[in-house]
Amino acid sequence: MRNAATRRMLAPYEEVQTLPHYLVGEALDGVLYVSSPPIARKQGLTPLLGRAPEGWWWTSEPRLLLGQDVLVPDMAGWVGGRPPTLPDGAFIDRVPDWVCEVLTPATAKLDLAAKLPRYARAGIRSAWVINPVHRVVEVFRQENERWVLMKTFVGEEQVRVEPFERVDLQLSPFWTQE
Repeated sequence: MRNAATRRMLAPYEEVQTLPHYLVGEALDGVLYVSSPPIARKQGLTPLLGRAPEGWWWTSEPRLLLGQDVLVPDMAGWVGGRPPTLPDGAFIDRVPDWVCEVLTPATAKLDLAAKLPRYARAGIRSAWVINPVHRVVEVFRQENERWVLMKTFVGEEQVRVEPFERVDLQLSPFWTQE
């Protein structure tokens, strides 16, 4: 992870574009954060990706351009279909309706303390935070640029939850095997 003192002369969102494809770069409040995507997190997302509810489009690890910030949620979804076709590596500047972050030891602090508040300020309506170690899913709704906890699931294998109440979603692929 880099901090403001180690930045090059490029703006952080421009630096994101210079990173190798195997790294995830995020720019938030003028600071560049670099991480590698955990394989376990991607494995949990795979079953969800094939089951987008009717009227929704979702994808894993989109590069969202929110003002000067670049954020990469583990998943994001849009009501009303797919954003315009973009070349590989391009930013999506359409604010999603829903984001999901899967906590890992390397990303939990950034996800919870920095990214979630930024998502709320951007107007994202719903957010999930998945903690695979403790088998917890927290479901939030944005109200007045703040998150309100709507529901917490502990150990559930399958849920119906906003904003996807009409579809059974499998959570078990996220859970850490003991």
